[in-house]
Amino acid sequence: MYGSIVAMLNPVQEKCVEHVEGPLLVLAGAGSGKTRVVTHRIAHLIEVGVPAHEILGLTFTNKAAAEMQSRIKQLCSQNVWISTFHSLCAAVLRESMEQNFTIYDAQDSETVIKNALASLEVKADKSMVRSIKAAISKAKNDLTVPDDDQLTLAVYERYEQLLKTSNAMDFDDLLVKTIELLENDAEKREHYQKRWAFILIDEYQDTNHAQYKLIKLLCAAHNNLFVVGDPDQSIYSFRGANVRNILQFEEDFPGAKVITLDQNYRSTQNILNAANAVIEENTSRYEKNLWSDLGEGEKIKTYLAGNDREEADYVIEQIEDRLRRGETTLDETVIFYRVNAQSRSYEDALLRANLPYVIIGGISFYQRREIKDILALLRLSVSPYDFLSFARMINIPKRGIGNKTITNMHTHAEGHQIPIMELCEKILEGEEMKLSPRQTEGLRHFVAVIRLLQKDVAEKIPLPEIVLNAIERSEYLGYLREDPDTFDDRRANLDELINKAAEFEEDNHDATLMSFLEELTLKSSADEKQIGESIKLMTVHNGKGLEFTTAFVVGMEEDLFPHINCVEEGIEEERRLCYVAMTRAKRYLYMTASKYRLIWGTPKFMRPSRFFQELPNQYVEKDGGFIEVQESSGELEPGATVKHQSFGLGTVQKAYTTSLGPTVDVHFHDLNSTKTLVAKYAKLQVV
Repeated sequence: MYGSIVAMLNPVQEKCVEHVEGPLLVLAGAGSGKTRVVTHRIAHLIEVGVPAHEILGLTFTNKAAAEMQSRIKQLCSQNVWISTFHSLCAAVLRESMEQNFTIYDAQDSETVIKNALASLEVKADKSMVRSIKAAISKAKNDLTVPDDDQLTLAVYERYEQLLKTSNAMDFDDLLVKTIELLENDAEKREHYQKRWAFILIDEYQDTNHAQYKLIKLLCAAHNNLFVVGDPDQSIYSFRGANVRNILQFEEDFPGAKVITLDQNYRSTQNILNAANAVIEENTSRYEKNLWSDLGEGEKIKTYLAGNDREEADYVIEQIEDRLRRGETTLDETVIFYRVNAQSRSYEDALLRANLPYVIIGGISFYQRREIKDILALLRLSVSPYDFLSFARMINIPKRGIGNKTITNMHTHAEGHQIPIMELCEKILEGEEMKLSPRQTEGLRHFVAVIRLLQKDVAEKIPLPEIVLNAIERSEYLGYLREDPDTFDDRRANLDELINKAAEFEEDNHDATLMSFLEELTLKSSADEKQIGESIKLMTVHNGKGLEFTTAFVVGMEEDLFPHINCVEEGIEEERRLCYVAMTRAKRYLYMTASKYRLIWGTPKFMRPSRFFQELPNQYVEKDGGFIEVQESSGELEPGATVKHQSFGLGTVQKAYTTSLGPTVDVHFHDLNSTKTLVAKYAKLQVV
């Protein structure tokens, strides 16, 4: 039987599969058939006489575990324990502990942290709770205790007491407690080391410190450890993954063999050569060069658009051209971006072109919570009868007006046949209904926000300013800060809403807030009707493990890709992310950028990503040129103090001229960040 299995493998894959004893690291490049190697290696172990129950496979998702189990069953008709790390630990603890225990999920953990804060007489908002939860989780995965500050440490200690009292564990405890069990109980440790004589781990580059420690304990007696991974695709440090685990494998497991799978079965050679050239700029890696026998293929096409809308239009034109020629299909086409907010311009362009699409791993732009929230405020300013919008926003941020009060207000407004906003006015004047002092004060603030927005509409100020005013006057950003994990993404989405308003006003000379809201409602309805074959839109992180005939990597500009938060310490991971994006493409790869894009409604000059400079010319066909940058002089000199209508006061750091005109790098004091702006668009005032 096994002879037929080996016949399906190339010589290097076969070498991996036939390895039996001792530690082995398989450096599996993108598209090199790593899952096939793992499953066939398990089949080979069973074929040479290893009992199936002595084999343990570990991966990171239940879906991946189920798929691997299914493939093994097809190969050798045997059941092998393939599990996630957390499921394995839960099973070990259940077997080993005399008492039963409860596993708390993320929401349960937050509740316990709230209780811990309350017992310490600390008044906390959602932001503090989630920040402390993240610190505790990180500490547990690093097998230490939080050292952020005294409060976090105090909450951690109380949190642990409360878990113990409830005989409960959080997800991170499953790893921590299993490690403690194996370290402190020699009999248990020996039992599990004998039980699983052969251990296999998929995606080893994604392991954190606790998972690494667990693996070391389980295989210490035999070192029959087979790991598959690729440091060039380590892109999850924000989840705790430590790329050093795979880079130091030979040090951690003396005598380990390393085999490189570098034949790629997915992409053409031009794509692989360019991807190899980019990733070679990283220093923390194993040397590896992917190759393919699928032919050279087309060169990578790069394009530098005038702005982000032009960039989106170019992408759609290329998709339509490939579809007409039968070179790709809707399902085999993907648009990759670095952050979710970038989906908006592509959703708009695809809707204009009547091309079906689906957002993978995210929500369509116009269905995102923060977008619907601000649109609700805007609707109330032009439609005072809109009770749904009123009910959505009256308690954002919290104003103490509960569901019962809201229902009573609705009934009252309906009974008197008056708009809900008119009822609010009457309540504030002491008529109709009585509210508590806190409710009255909250309602007063809410009505003031709507009044000011109505004034903006009456005075016909620009649409982007109306949207910005809705965000600022409602103190919505403060509300979003209560969830620090999602704040940056949601703020970026609001930025895109302002940009959409600017585009709409530019396209429609008689634009009104009402017509703008109607436009977005129609777009939202169109989103819900997308079915069947469709173009995929997703962040690069969500694309890991996938492949497409045609791939577009868009928004490749400094501070966007690589992301501004990563350019200091995380640049190698950003480059790995670019490598992952490039190696998703099977036949056609496009990489695009914009000369400028709107930031809070203001055009900002963008520099092409450094990753463009790392693409060798022989593998690239340029569809658009790059900007010539010259040093500039004038009143916007370095050191000058300037004022921006949205960002406030700032100091010019650098001044130069581009094809878009005088351009400056300005450090804004209140934001404590530096932005690149085209002077004529930003309307900077020298103070």
